[in-house]
Amino acid sequence: MYQQKVKELLKDQAYRLIKEKMIKGEEEYTSENNLVHELNMSRTPIREALNRLQHEGFLKILPNRGIVFTEISLEERNELIDMRIAIETYSLWQAANRIEDKHIEDLYGIIEMQEKAYLAGDFGELVEKDALFHYYLLEIVGNSQFLKMYSQARERQFTVRAGKWLKNKPDVLEHFIEEHRIILNALVQKDIPSAVQYLTEHLEKGKL
Repeated sequence: MYQQKVKELLKDQAYRLIKEKMIKGEEEYTSENNLVHELNMSRTPIREALNRLQHEGFLKILPNRGIVFTEISLEERNELIDMRIAIETYSLWQAANRIEDKHIEDLYGIIEMQEKAYLAGDFGELVEKDALFHYYLLEIVGNSQFLKMYSQARERQFTVRAGKWLKNKPDVLEHFIEEHRIILNALVQKDIPSAVQYLTEHLEKGKL
């Protein structure tokens, strides 16, 4: 039982690390040997994580050629964003009657963490906290299916192409942080129509 649990933990860790590597947009392909060396892990959890990622459509394993991180089509990307707009704006209306001082404090704290990551040039941390801001807004409402749909949609959005595009446009990332603040300020002021409009415009910018 213990050994099986360790195996599952290693597989999950390998999955997360490979996904992070892809999202950072540092390279478009790799190999199993490179991952074994870079992650300092055995082949078994890495191979299982790669098979899972391939099944989910994040990469392709090419026999004797390596591993290629795949891209989603423009149509799929736009559809994912439209889905996010639908569930996130709906949830924003619902959150208006449920948001508490602690939620406001936490959301401003997330924005501060984004700013620190931006100033430090920590792209991975910045992307993570960007996701956390949107996830937290959904979490206030607590619809588990929305949370699941959001997580899956956002992961599909962030491929190598998206990672490179964002990493090479620090001014865009800075604007994204400020837009989070504008959305939150409108929510605090109970100006929900404006908050929804700002959130919609913010998400629309993801249509590369």
